[in-house]
Amino acid sequence: MALRILEGRSGVWCQGTSGTLLLPFSHAEDGLLTAEGRAAVARSGIAEKRPPRRYSLTVVTATDCNLGCPYCFQNTAPAEPGRFDPPRIPRAVLDDATIEKIAAFTGPRMRSAGTDRLFVLLFGGEPLLNPAACRALLSRLGRLAPVTASMVSNGVLLTPTAAKSLSALGLRSVQVTLDGPRDLHDGLRTTRAGRGTFERIIANLAAAQETTDLRFTLRINTTAAVLPRLADLADQLADRLDASRCVFDVAPVLNYAGLYDAGIDHTAAEVSAVLSGYAAALGRGFEVGWPGVGACGFCTERDGTTGAVINADGTLYSCWETIGKPGYEVGTLQNGYTEYPEHAWVSCGEFAARESTTGSASFADRLTVGLLELLRSHRRRAAALTAGVS
Repeated sequence: MALRILEGRSGVWCQGTSGTLLLPFSHAEDGLLTAEGRAAVARSGIAEKRPPRRYSLTVVTATDCNLGCPYCFQNTAPAEPGRFDPPRIPRAVLDDATIEKIAAFTGPRMRSAGTDRLFVLLFGGEPLLNPAACRALLSRLGRLAPVTASMVSNGVLLTPTAAKSLSALGLRSVQVTLDGPRDLHDGLRTTRAGRGTFERIIANLAAAQETTDLRFTLRINTTAAVLPRLADLADQLADRLDASRCVFDVAPVLNYAGLYDAGIDHTAAEVSAVLSGYAAALGRGFEVGWPGVGACGFCTERDGTTGAVINADGTLYSCWETIGKPGYEVGTLQNGYTEYPEHAWVSCGEFAARESTTGSASFADRLTVGLLELLRSHRRRAAALTAGVS
């Protein structure tokens, strides 16, 4: 992967597969590192490819979803007028036989990769529409190697019972999406019958924090309406949740296949609004993820070298964004990776760039630099306060 060079207020930010480095302005010229800059990057090791520490699996337990979000990349068409149930990718449900195939597929690849630990991402649709398979999968894979698991869930079905049972099997973190403060969220992120979900989600997260050690990434799907209210949302959430166990993550909504055209315009003013939201979240005690470009265990290496993405029916894909999409299949559990067209193997962000009519590299670069600067400033202030107390 090429080194990313981004100029900020404090200097030149260099992002590589193994880390981020801030260099003086004098270490770059016209967007390229000088000899001194290249030497500093070499000494830091941020551009070096490191061997994988664990084998990574994304496994879909159910492609169905109990919500009808209009912008979902798994929708295949808009919902009919007055309805909240857009058509989706083909239905598939993980069963015990496929779980056994996953174990048989994974063991030899772990040995080839020289890894002795597993990272498992439970995915959907909504993975908790099939909670028995979530438990059975983690239990079965735990017989291969120690498992650390995460889950992408809408949170509606994350009851205390579900949270405790999965935590006991290795679940350590859950990403849950919110669409702004309650009034905005309940207008978009509804059940397939049109009912709001904000209160149920927050109550479930609060209960899970009381009964487990789970950490949460709160993915804030951001439209033009949400942008000016990010600070309001941070306040609402901090009043109900333990912010120190949550990551506040702003994610501009993309317009996949022209299905949802109400996103943001990717202007400089909108970058500032996102950064203001992050600053408010930091002020309320939330964590904010350090933006990075590390190697993805699922897609950086082809054909299952360091990880795999597996649909509930046993079909292999390169990326969670392409699950269930015709023409993006790259193999099966039974036959392994087979011949597939070049376009079918996509790495992080490539499918979104190809299929979305919104989003821009310049917006992403400005936001990355702004967030790096914000986090640097926040950490320096925190260090100064700590030094003052001690």
